[in-house]
Amino acid sequence: MALTEPVAEEAAEFLRLIGSALPGAYNLAGYLLGDATEAEDATQHALEKAWRAWPRIRDRERAGAWFDRIVANVCKDRLRERRGFRVLPLDDEVGESPSAVDPFREALSRDELGRLVRTLPSDQQVVVALRFWRDLSLDEIAERLDVPLGTVKSRLHYALKTLRRQLDRQTAEVAR
Repeated sequence: MALTEPVAEEAAEFLRLIGSALPGAYNLAGYLLGDATEAEDATQHALEKAWRAWPRIRDRERAGAWFDRIVANVCKDRLRERRGFRVLPLDDEVGESPSAVDPFREALSRDELGRLVRTLPSDQQVVVALRFWRDLSLDEIAERLDVPLGTVKSRLHYALKTLRRQLDRQTAEVAR
């Protein structure tokens, strides 16, 4: 079934504007969720939500920031859903763990700070990921999350305070 001309034009514009944001959105999801497969699923889910909402978007030239917000919200929902569930990687037949082929899991498992970030509340995790892994300014984060700048500053402040406290505690334990 061929698309009608207006729908084809809408799809082309959607692909042009959202397509360039996909790699960054996938990386954001990967660092938030710590798993490449789950990041793919979350990005796909966000893409579907974005397409359904596309006719209602007002400022299409800011579609990348809008799409990041959708990805962040999908990831926050997934993080909330899995609270209380501990996910353990299973070894495959070759004896190689999935983390060996999962760039996010591998990077986060090597990085103590990455492991600690995963213990933060999901709202704080999103702000830390956007600030340090996506290298966005606080204003850009506020725009992407559709929250006031003060909220972003507060979440980042408390996240960094918690991380600093956890790192100090670990350093003190190692020194003993």
